Amino acid sequence: MKKILVIQNCEEDIKEIDDFLPRGEFEIFYSHNLKDGLEISLRYLPDLILFYLNDNDTDVLLKIAGEEKTSLIPLVVISENYSIEQFRTAMELGADDYIPRGVMERSLLNSVNKRLDKVINLKTSINNRINSFDEENGKAKRDDHILVKIGNKLKLVKFADIVCITALKEYSTLTTMDKCKIIMRKSLKNWIALLPAKSFLQIHRSTIININFIENIVKTNERTYTVHLKYISETFDFSQRYANIMRHTFPT
Repeated sequence: MKKILVIQNCEEDIKEIDDFLPRGEFEIFYSHNLKDGLEISLRYLPDLILFYLNDNDTDVLLKIAGEEKTSLIPLVVISENYSIEQFRTAMELGADDYIPRGVMERSLLNSVNKRLDKVINLKTSINNRINSFDEENGKAKRDDHILVKIGNKLKLVKFADIVCITALKEYSTLTTMDKCKIIMRKSLKNWIALLPAKSFLQIHRSTIININFIENIVKTNERTYTVHLKYISETFDFSQRYANIMRHTFPT
């Protein structure tokens, strides 16, 4: 169950919250006073805070909304004395919702559920974005593309658009079908582990090609082959080491 901390000014508020929020769905706790409410919020980090706001309580509200530990906790303000000015003050200080006390019965439960659902959706969204972002170690989080940084911009490169990759030590040059060349700090060994084996073939210790872009293969002698790829004028030779792999892949 979600834990809700109520920071209130008088005992009447306790009965009021109990009437509006079902105990079977939430664990509801009440602070002894405003000071305790602030300390409990910081030390125990409830899932949501309900704050009864009087005109003189804005400094406590500001501390709760401004502290790093509690700034992301949904904060619903319940107004003792509703006014447009107080509404604007509460929202500008960091409240997520503002409910006049007179409409609590029909609004409080819905507001609490909406705020809690929003936190769940936000966490899910953040986790999905983290999992889909290509980390610096080069391990792609999806199996059809890689995300690369060019200057201060990000470019999404689909594996299907990669024509070839050539490498020198730990660096490699990725060439795409739109003739874009991207230099990356990634070895061919890392590329082999990343790229789908059904489409990519290493033909030299420094060259990987996308077999879907092969235009033709020319046998230059008994053991050597030269491959011509679409979209680029450069040709590549199979080394003797990879010639057997080529013959197995393209039997003649």
